[in-house]
Amino acid sequence: MRQIPASSIDDIEIITTPSARYKTDGDVGIINIKTKASDSQAFSGTVGLTGSTLGTLGFDGILNYRKGRNLFYIGATAQDIKTRSDFLQDKKTVVDDYVTISRSDGYRYRTFMTEVARGGWQFNDGKAHKLQVEIQGGRTRNTRGGYMLYNTTFDAHDHYILYKKLMQASVDYEWKIGEKSTLAATSRLRYDPYSLEYTESNLHTNEGVRTEGTRGYEQEHHWDSDGSLTFTHSYSETGSFESGYQYTTYSEHGGYTFKAWDNGAKDFLWDDSLDIPFYYRRQVHTLYAMVSDHPGNWELNAGLRGEEVIDVMDIEMDGASRHRKRYELYPSAHAAYRTVKAGTFGFGYSRRTNRPGIWKLEPYITYEDYYTRIVGNPDLNPEYIHSLEAFYRKSIGSSSSVAATAYYRHRSDVVDVIRNPYEPGITLDKIVNAGDQSEYGMEFSAVTKPARWWTSTLNGNIYRYAFISRLDGCSDNSGVTWMAGWINVFSPLKDTKIQFDSHLIGPNMLTQGHEEAYCFFDMAARRQFMKGRLALSLVAHDVFHTAKYENFRSTMSLESHTTVRPTYPNIVAGLTFTFNSKVKEKSGAISTDAGFDGKDF
Repeated sequence: MRQIPASSIDDIEIITTPSARYKTDGDVGIINIKTKASDSQAFSGTVGLTGSTLGTLGFDGILNYRKGRNLFYIGATAQDIKTRSDFLQDKKTVVDDYVTISRSDGYRYRTFMTEVARGGWQFNDGKAHKLQVEIQGGRTRNTRGGYMLYNTTFDAHDHYILYKKLMQASVDYEWKIGEKSTLAATSRLRYDPYSLEYTESNLHTNEGVRTEGTRGYEQEHHWDSDGSLTFTHSYSETGSFESGYQYTTYSEHGGYTFKAWDNGAKDFLWDDSLDIPFYYRRQVHTLYAMVSDHPGNWELNAGLRGEEVIDVMDIEMDGASRHRKRYELYPSAHAAYRTVKAGTFGFGYSRRTNRPGIWKLEPYITYEDYYTRIVGNPDLNPEYIHSLEAFYRKSIGSSSSVAATAYYRHRSDVVDVIRNPYEPGITLDKIVNAGDQSEYGMEFSAVTKPARWWTSTLNGNIYRYAFISRLDGCSDNSGVTWMAGWINVFSPLKDTKIQFDSHLIGPNMLTQGHEEAYCFFDMAARRQFMKGRLALSLVAHDVFHTAKYENFRSTMSLESHTTVRPTYPNIVAGLTFTFNSKVKEKSGAISTDAGFDGKDF
């Protein structure tokens, strides 16, 4: 998503129980990003600039040229998004009756650098044929790390860098066959000719003398591609049938090498036992069919996806290679009944999955920091999720609405990270299938307009969950938690909007502990000039400095308490200029990411 220029996004849709048309990966739904299409003749475009008090810098823009049935465009995104959090962790480990108590005090950071250019051509004859061709190229560089003081005695620095060069091409075609049928094909190919995943840990005394250190290098190149062929036929004025084939393939080829600090040699020495070549490939082949109809006041949709998943992991470690093939069925069904006065009632069901990525399968140990290590699990199974919901929606006048959804979700083979002592003072995080979890609850939303200049939106979610452990080191847990947000948009002057957001996050039970509740508040202002063509915005995150993430872990051999607070203040400024394009009115909605970098440590 970070490679999609903000200037090209028109709207974002949340689909909680997707139909058979959509891919099954994801917890409970998908995010559908709708991009803009220029309708202006000759030249049009948008340019945006972004900066923040934490050092974020960003540029994105797109230039369109339309002539007749053809649209040509070029665009670029260059951004360096930075976040930072204060970090404090108290930890007690017991290894062979040896008790170690430690304190880590410092900060953690994260940056997302993207430099991507793209260009393309769209053709629409206005009758039967649509075609789009696009190419992209650039690089990304994501980093995270921390600077810590351990037990007031040692300085520890850790860094993680994931650097990629990328090239991508895509072709989309749609053919309208007569008045009732459509054939559509999509294809996308991406190649990363060079990728480096680098981890580094350093440990020095207060006097600056190095005592420990590690360097890990995972160099590789990636191929990934996806595509589809879809046929849609309207068999009546209200009904349609859709079927299609979709494929996804991803592969990476490379190797992992490692070296550690040797106090005798006063240098980093290579560990020959950790020179590990690997090859990984995942293929997903899908056939699906679905029927949609709108008889009278009803909206009906039912479908079925069949997926063949082929995983191949060849890695030069004893017993670590895996070759797997799975055949899976994913049904879905939706129904809604619309009434003029009472509103809309409906229900939906879908089966989904979370398939672990390659980094979760890698069986060798890597260093997050010197006292925290992580290892993947080649036997990790996918999560499977059954999602059932019943909903109600009603519009009140032209500017108000209410919605409520009751839901039940059951998740099997929950993927989680469990932490156990590895050596005195050092813990090892392992990715496991921890057990099964069920949730049932209620989501609600209400949009009102108390005054002509004030729009208020209240969202909430309260649910009960129950986790049943299937693994030693995890514990059964159950409880009630909630989330709530109150968004208020004020229009005190023409072309001016002010927004104030309140967010409450309830407590959360984990497989090895729990998280405390917290709240935070955001403020934003947007001013438009030149009949909306120029827009200036300011966003202040966590304005009262109340965001505070607290995590408690407790097992027979481990006790830890982690506190993370986003760096304050975090103010983001943005400037956007649009020319020769329709300007869509924006509500001023802002990000609700509290920026807890380091909460997973």
